[in-house]
Order: sequence, then structure tokens, then C-alpha cells
Amino acid sequence: MASTGCSTGGRRLLISDRVTGTKFLLDTGSDLCCYPRHLLQNRPQRVDYDLVAANSSQIHTYGFRNFGLNLGLRRIFAWKFIIADVTMPIIGSDFLAHYGLLPDCRNQRLIDSTTNLTVRCQTSDASVPSVKTLTESSLFHAVLAEFPTLTRPAGTPREVKHNTLHFIKTTPGPPISCRPRRLAPDRLKIAKAEFDSMVQEGTARRSDGPWSSPLHLVPKKTDGWRPCSKR
Repeated sequence: MASTGCSTGGRRLLISDRVTGTKFLLDTGSDLCCYPRHLLQNRPQRVDYDLVAANSSQIHTYGFRNFGLNLGLRRIFAWKFIIADVTMPIIGSDFLAHYGLLPDCRNQRLIDSTTNLTVRCQTSDASVPSVKTLTESSLFHAVLAEFPTLTRPAGTPREVKHNTLHFIKTTPGPPISCRPRRLAPDRLKIAKAEFDSMVQEGTARRSDGPWSSPLHLVPKKTDGWRPCSKR
């Protein structure tokens, strides 16, 4: 098993989401964040993207889910987790590096280097292999390791490196609007979580304008939902 940076005495750090109570393994040895498929109510279908465990076993994946974690550090941590065949939720090095979070194994805590706040962690001797995007036995490991963005899905939107903008020019006249149409409770929960995540990521913002259109959620063939709007 690859070193996780917190393997002293076989004890590993766990942290809980304050909202759901879900416990996440803090694993600096994992390349990315994973969430167990068996913990989802609606089991997604497998996709053509596999990961590799530190013990060289193959890990099947089933798409992505956006989560907003409340770890007790006075801010919400939005991240896109890979749904995979893992035994427990894993917070990997990509998440920790992006938010500047430092696991302190000696004092059993997680440090937020941005705010200097800390939160107490639990410990576990769970034997969970670290998750890798590449196996070291691959002939191309050294080359691909130099370009991690090619093999690691981004947990947050990557920085745009061009000046191309897309906008819709509206014609003069009264705004287009539509009467509210309440979604089914399960679909409303899904839509709200997705839009809250986009607001936190900065890809969308709340509007108080008079323009509006109905939102429809259409199920995808490979599981998940596709938001559709009709003017």
C-alpha cells in the first residue's frame, strides 16, 4: 500500500461532514477524491474510465457527483467526487492541495492553512488502498506523471486560458418569463445541489432579473440527470 503520510502505528485520519455525518478518509496518498457507489441510493452505471489501487488492483468508476462538504472549518468545500468501487469515501491529495488543508497525524487534526483554523479528526486502522490514476508499472508512467491534468479529472473548474466569451444578445421588448413549476421532491433536491455547486464554483450566479424559464430534468442513459430549459 502506498504511504499516506499518516501511517504511523497504522492509524489514519477520518473527518466527518457536519451535515450528513458521512466519514471521509484523509488520504494524501490518493491522487483524487472517490465516493463509494454502494452508498448512493440510485446506483449509476459503469463508465469507461478505471482507476488503479496502490495494490495494483483495478477500480471501476461510475461517473461523478458534486458535494459541498462542511468539515467544521467555517466554509463549504465544493468538489466533484468520482463514484467508484471503494469501501469508504476518500478525500485525496487533489482536494487537500487545492484548499490548502494539512492533515496533522500526531495531533489528530486537520489544519486549514488559509484561515489557520483546525478541526479534530477521528482515527481508524482501516485498510483502504490509496487510489491512483496511473500504475507505476505502466511504460508511460514517467511521461504521463509530468502532465497530471491529462489523466486526473478536475474536482473544480480549471482556469480558463483564453479570452473567448459566449453571450446571448436579447432583443428589445418585455422580458420572457414563465410561471413557476414545482419539481418533484427528489428532482428538486438534485437540481438544488447542482446549482448550489455551480454558484460556489463561480460558474453561475444568482439573478434577481425578470427573465425566467422552466427547468426540466431529463434522465440520462448512463445515469444522472440533464437539466433542460425551454424558452
